[in-house]
Amino acid sequence: MATVPFEFDCNKSAAFVMDPNEHARVGWVTALDGFGLAAGGLAKDLKVSNPMTVTNGRPEVMSVIGVLEKFTWAGGVGDPLKLDLYASQENAFQIKALQQTALKNLVVKAANLSVIDYDQEVKTWFTALAPEQLSGVITNKDNPELDVDLNPVVATDGIDVNVYKVHISISPTANLSYTLKFANSSTKTVAKSWGLVVGNLSS
Repeated sequence: MATVPFEFDCNKSAAFVMDPNEHARVGWVTALDGFGLAAGGLAKDLKVSNPMTVTNGRPEVMSVIGVLEKFTWAGGVGDPLKLDLYASQENAFQIKALQQTALKNLVVKAANLSVIDYDQEVKTWFTALAPEQLSGVITNKDNPELDVDLNPVVATDGIDVNVYKVHISISPTANLSYTLKFANSSTKTVAKSWGLVVGNLSS
C-alpha cells in the first residue's frame, strides 16, 4: 500500500500577530531538547497568538520555542519528520554553535509541535497536528540535517522582533513507535504510526 505524504505550510506572520479577519494556518514548536543542548532544551522565548483559546475576543498569547513555516512527512513509518521553523537569536545561535562543532550527539530527547487550522464550513479553529511528545535522532549520521540561517528575518510587520530560520529533520529511534494524528477539518482525523517496534519486546 502506498504511503500518503503530509505537508503543512504555516503562516509565520499570523502566528505572531493574528488578523481577526484572516484565518491562516499557524504552527509552532513547544519543546526541542537533546543533541547537546543544555538541560531542559531550548527556551520558550517567542510570543504567539493561539486562536484555539480566545479571551474577550482576542487569541491567547502563549510562549513557544519556534514558529513553524513548514512540516513535511513522506508518510512511511521510517520517514523523517522535517521541520522548518523560526527561532529567536539566542536559540538559533545555540543550535548553530552545536552544528559548527561537528555534531556528535544526534539524539532528540523531546520534540513537541502543533499545527492549528481553520474549518471554513463550520467557522471554527481545529488542531491539524499535535503529536504526543516525540523523541528520535537527527537524520543522516554523516551529514546531520540540522541547519540555521543566521540572516535575521522580521517576525512580522509592526513588531520589532527578528527571528532566524532553522531546519531539522528527525528520524524515529529503533523500537519506538508514536501515533501522529492529522486532521483536514474539525471533524475528520486520521491516525498514522511513526517509528517501528520489531517483535514483542515484553517477552
